[in-house]
Amino acid sequence: MTIRPEETRLQGWEATLFQAAHAISLPEGLYATITDRYNTLEGILQAADDPILQRAHIFPQGSIRLRTAIKPAPGAKGELATVDADAVIWLENASQAQPGQVLKAIETRFTDGSRVEAPIQKLRRGIRIIYSNEAPGFHIDVTPARNVIANTQSEGYGALQVPDREQGWKASSPIAHSDWLHRVGSLSLRVMAMDAMNFREGVLAKATQEDMPAYGEYIDANVLRAAIKLLKRHRDLWALRNPTLTDYRPISAVLTTLAGRAYEKMVHEAAVRPEMRPLDAVLQLIRLMPTFIEGEPGTWWVRNPVDPGENFAEKWNRPQTGQIYRNAFEDWHRDAQLAFQLGLRETTSLDEFKKEFSKSFGTSGSLIDNVIGDFPGAWSLPGVRLGTTKASLLLEALSGSAVAGSSSQSHISPPGRLG
Repeated sequence: MTIRPEETRLQGWEATLFQAAHAISLPEGLYATITDRYNTLEGILQAADDPILQRAHIFPQGSIRLRTAIKPAPGAKGELATVDADAVIWLENASQAQPGQVLKAIETRFTDGSRVEAPIQKLRRGIRIIYSNEAPGFHIDVTPARNVIANTQSEGYGALQVPDREQGWKASSPIAHSDWLHRVGSLSLRVMAMDAMNFREGVLAKATQEDMPAYGEYIDANVLRAAIKLLKRHRDLWALRNPTLTDYRPISAVLTTLAGRAYEKMVHEAAVRPEMRPLDAVLQLIRLMPTFIEGEPGTWWVRNPVDPGENFAEKWNRPQTGQIYRNAFEDWHRDAQLAFQLGLRETTSLDEFKKEFSKSFGTSGSLIDNVIGDFPGAWSLPGVRLGTTKASLLLEALSGSAVAGSSSQSHISPPGRLG
């Protein structure tokens, strides 16, 4: 049976995207280094004399716990050039403490106990420990937290509060949010088999600590996590191309939550939908993301699905600058929709496609060469004139023809639903 060129181009684009998701993931050596540094936090807290820090419990949060951390984008500088590995310190003895007391206690203990070259940085809701002598560098943002009054659980489970230097105690539920994303990502979406992902072969007074996810759990094939990694990498490169908006780029919690809610909606609608390709699922997910933004100027909300009191879009409501954050999200989202359709449009040549792909996802041209090298010879290549195959490119090169795909049709609107 003959497969249509449109279908083979779609398969090739899917394979290219998901191989890129793997390529931008943290390598095992760097993951091990981050794990090693994370494991030192417990020892630092065990030496604490401050009663607020007694019986503290540390656990990973953010992209490490969610298994969506990525390598820094090529050419990134400053904060964008480091890997973000966040941790929360759950404080059993902070129920009567003021936010300033807790933040001061954390800052003092880690300033005294850390053995890093860079000074400890104050953050609005915690501190940052910078490991600048690693390559690439990374930092661990440490956020203290305590239970809300009605929460009787321990070790960071349930609804928490984190100290804010300007607004006092703020709602947060990091473990519940992470568990929600893992649960959503494991739900059945009637997604077709994703060949692209497998395209290639103590003492009461002491602190305690939860282990980071094993590397195998971090790197496993999962459509939702792969999509989030690619969205974050595209976001970082978009920020580099738009330096006036770098500080207003969408934060990872916003991207992760909107992507997760979109995926969850797709799962709930799966009973009335035909089977989807992984690429189809990703494109639909991106289109749906803005529908989960609530409110209007001054009262925007991106809610934590498991803690309605936690708003990941708080910055969007700041006086003077809030709408800049909101507009930056819209600008990034428009660009993301185009970037994730790149392989289904026609650039002027394969080299031009490689440049555009690198611009959006920060991978080298060799990644595309390696992926294409494993394509069946009859497959239509992504990002160039429909019907262009490895064999046709070779024939054109041998005959001295111009580079394949010289007739651009990039003005053609992207296709709708695929699969």
